[in-house]
Amino acid sequence: MPTIRYTDDGGRYRAGGVTFEPGDEGEVSAGLAEHLVDAVGDFEYVTLENADADKTTNGDDASEDSLAGEDESPEDDDLIDELQGLTIPEFEAELESGRFDDRLDAVAEAEREGKDRAGVHDAIGVRRAEIEG
Repeated sequence: MPTIRYTDDGGRYRAGGVTFEPGDEGEVSAGLAEHLVDAVGDFEYVTLENADADKTTNGDDASEDSLAGEDESPEDDDLIDELQGLTIPEFEAELESGRFDDRLDAVAEAEREGKDRAGVHDAIGVRRAEIEG
């Protein structure tokens, strides 16, 4: 699992069952590390040991866009509209149901293009970590 460092200069951050204080380092799943480094932004990689081999391709914006486009369908548009109307706790409950496990990239992209709520991005990162085990 990769090791990441919390680089923010104040406050705690809790994700995936790990609480970070400024300067703290911790091992997290590759999916959660990617989310915290790329989406949250107050984290940096310390090591990538045992990280999934696809981590290097997931960081490529063009690849993410093409993958998200492949997963989208008119049905996804309806689901995305539904998700935009949910509160963050309601959104978390929907994620925990496993209903969107096969299209988390599309859900994350829709959130970025919609309300772009940090709590939703965190919930998606946590769900990815849960799926990876």
